[in-house]
Amino acid sequence: MNISTEFEYFYRNVSEDKLENPLLHRHQYRALLNNETKCKGKDVLLLVFVHSSANKFLERQQIRSTYGSISDYENEHIEYIFVLGQTPKPEIQQKINEESEKYMDIVQGNFVDSYRNLTYKLVFSLFWVNNFCSNANFVVKVDDDVIINLPLLIQHLRQKTKDNLLTDVLECCMHIDTKPLRHSNTKWDTSLLEYPFPTYPPYCNGNPSIMSIDVIKKMYDTTKEVPFLWLEDVYGGGFLPWISNIEMHQPTCYGIYVTNENMHVNACKLFYLSYEWNIIFHKDIWEQISKQMNTSCNC
Repeated sequence: MNISTEFEYFYRNVSEDKLENPLLHRHQYRALLNNETKCKGKDVLLLVFVHSSANKFLERQQIRSTYGSISDYENEHIEYIFVLGQTPKPEIQQKINEESEKYMDIVQGNFVDSYRNLTYKLVFSLFWVNNFCSNANFVVKVDDDVIINLPLLIQHLRQKTKDNLLTDVLECCMHIDTKPLRHSNTKWDTSLLEYPFPTYPPYCNGNPSIMSIDVIKKMYDTTKEVPFLWLEDVYGGGFLPWISNIEMHQPTCYGIYVTNENMHVNACKLFYLSYEWNIIFHKDIWEQISKQMNTSCNC
């Protein structure tokens, strides 16, 4: 993977004091809200865990009414879970409690829900899957602004099952030779103290990723060995696969960015991403996908 010697030396020989984070390294997670029977006793081909901010009620509802409305497709079972952190606002928490009771698809971890805590959210997701949905064959990690072409994704995973490709699956949008942003005045700005090397290792854009269940377990175990970095994509999509010796791939049908100018979507993509998220936009894209469900695609 062309990782520099100094980078490899640092992460292979990290000092013990950098491995004492109670959540990342000691796995002292608690599910403040937990739908622990979500996968129990079920033959689950796919679990979709959606990273969602605590206050994004409309986005979650939109998913439930579009691709998240499909729980069984061609005799394959799909489960969905929304992963949240804590909110300091009691009125928001009360609404989340009611949402969880109604839909039974919320899990909430014991960390503050914030952009800089997305690495905690990722590892909490790995924790939850390992403890409560380890019977799934495949897992997709996705953010709440992505639309999944569920019919094509199921077709893609069924082909893997037929070909007996049930392990060591990590598929994503790959980034190679990406440099940290320094003094960029953006939310991705990363100091030398936070990350001292000139480039990141090859990594998966964390939104979205397809993983076989063994990859979830390997990466969760590996978190005990890897020091914290708040950049979730680099940590979860780069550090963890690298240390776990998991090879990443990018399918040709992986995904596409959709804008108002190219609203007529290609039905042969697994994921649709947009910088222009709104409920009407999301619904329109899903309707186009639904109309083309029987389109023949090679992925």
